[in-house]
Amino acid sequence: MPTQSDLENINLIAPLYDLDFAAFPREDLEFYQWLSETHGKNILELGIGTGRIGVGLAQAGATVTGIDVSEQMIAEATKLAEKQNVEINLILSDMTNFKLPQRFNLICAPMGTLQHCQDINEVVKTFAMIEEHLDDEGIAVVDVDAPLPDDFTPPPMPPIQHWSQLINIGSPPELHRVTKTVIIEPEPAVSLKHVVWHYDITNEANRNTHSAGAAPLHRVTAEFSLLTITPSEIQLAANLTGMELIDLYGDYDLRPYGDGVRQIALLKRQNLS
Repeated sequence: MPTQSDLENINLIAPLYDLDFAAFPREDLEFYQWLSETHGKNILELGIGTGRIGVGLAQAGATVTGIDVSEQMIAEATKLAEKQNVEINLILSDMTNFKLPQRFNLICAPMGTLQHCQDINEVVKTFAMIEEHLDDEGIAVVDVDAPLPDDFTPPPMPPIQHWSQLINIGSPPELHRVTKTVIIEPEPAVSLKHVVWHYDITNEANRNTHSAGAAPLHRVTAEFSLLTITPSEIQLAANLTGMELIDLYGDYDLRPYGDGVRQIALLKRQNLS
């Protein structure tokens, strides 16, 4: 699970987190909706975050339970569910250790959730929780970044301006420009990437009231670590917890692993009969 410091940083950026999806739209929700139609509508989402996927599945008629270790992310998911007028069951919990009174048709850990584990032992613990809560005929989906050569290259790496966009934020809402810069420092010896996100926020509404057209700048910074996970480690964690890897894809269009930047693993419980 995230360290206490990582968790504090995740709480800090929760209100800004979904700006990534405005800058870079993803097709993962449609992928999970298809899985729900195929395998069943009783769904558990690990690391539900702001609720983008869980609320979308609930809108499509699924019964959704979501867990997250971040209180602020749970708060954001609650607000989104209320805004969309759907009900989801939200639980503040660590994904490596939880106990729910039911099993699920579909368990998903979307968009790098598993990478918040700090080592392979925590990955195995999370897989054990998945196996314990998955229906006999259910499917689990783990979506993480595909390992890249840079993940195993010692730092330094240059900062990257990830995106910049104009949005209305605040109360009352005012026009702001938010620019996100990303710094990544790999630590290959322990398969971790130490990530820094800088959000530079300027109030565009107040730009003309300052000298030379400058706008006041506010910076929000979050630092956390992400685990690099290989296909063989996913296979090992599945074997150790009574599951089997049935498919591995490279993107949400189900192209083979290696043809995309994702590592999307489909798992099921082993048939022990």
